[in-house]
Amino acid sequence: MVNPQKVSESVMAIPQQKPRFVLPDAVGVPISALDSTRYTADVLENLRKIASGQGQTVLAHLLELAQAETKLLIRHYQAAEAQDQATLLPG
Repeated sequence: MVNPQKVSESVMAIPQQKPRFVLPDAVGVPISALDSTRYTADVLENLRKIASGQGQTVLAHLLELAQAETKLLIRHYQAAEAQDQATLLPG
């Protein structure tokens, strides 16, 4: 049986391959979980539109489910952020 990971690595150009290590953040500022989740939601929306336009309904549905998960996470992170702000305020 063919290992799809090995096949994709042999076919893809080096910049397209999944990196084997994590690069340090370019600007030195860590990305918040909320910002990361918002970005992921945007990417998923664009991928869903592409899949839907190509007639890949199952893939579009799965991407929509993943996007729903990001919306739940965004609400969670926003609530946590609001709670943190409330504890920092005097009174």
